Amino acid sequence: MESSSQSISQASSPNLAHARAVSIIEDGILTGVAGAVVVALWFLILDTARGQMFFTPSLIGSVVFLGQTPEQIVSVNGFIVFAYTGLHGVLFLFAGLALAGMFSMFEHNPQFGIILLLLFLMFESILFAFAAAIFPNLMGALGAPAICSPPLPCSGS
Repeated sequence: MESSSQSISQASSPNLAHARAVSIIEDGILTGVAGAVVVALWFLILDTARGQMFFTPSLIGSVVFLGQTPEQIVSVNGFIVFAYTGLHGVLFLFAGLALAGMFSMFEHNPQFGIILLLLFLMFESILFAFAAAIFPNLMGALGAPAICSPPLPCSGS
């Protein structure tokens, strides 16, 4: 009797591991897509309020793909917007998969919670420093001026 329950347990173990991996991938894809959509919608709202729809993805894409400076970008380039949107989506999918894996690890090993928090903070700091070092002019162009521009005045202005 005991050997039959062991064989059932051993047989279901690969199925359980497969189901867990599929669940992590599904969660990661959903997280990545949701994050990408939220960020894209935020900048679409800001760009629409400034009267230049899709200017932010065109600006970032031109800096990343063409090596231009923010001062050189005067109009929206549809191809660059499309290319940057693809890059944006892929990067958010990878980030979503990484986060889903980290949270799965946390669910099964709660003692890793502080480690995951510190890794997340380190990851964000590295990304911000990398972006500031590689594209210093772009950081200024997308920072507070993107939020505090004429159609959306900052308080105290």
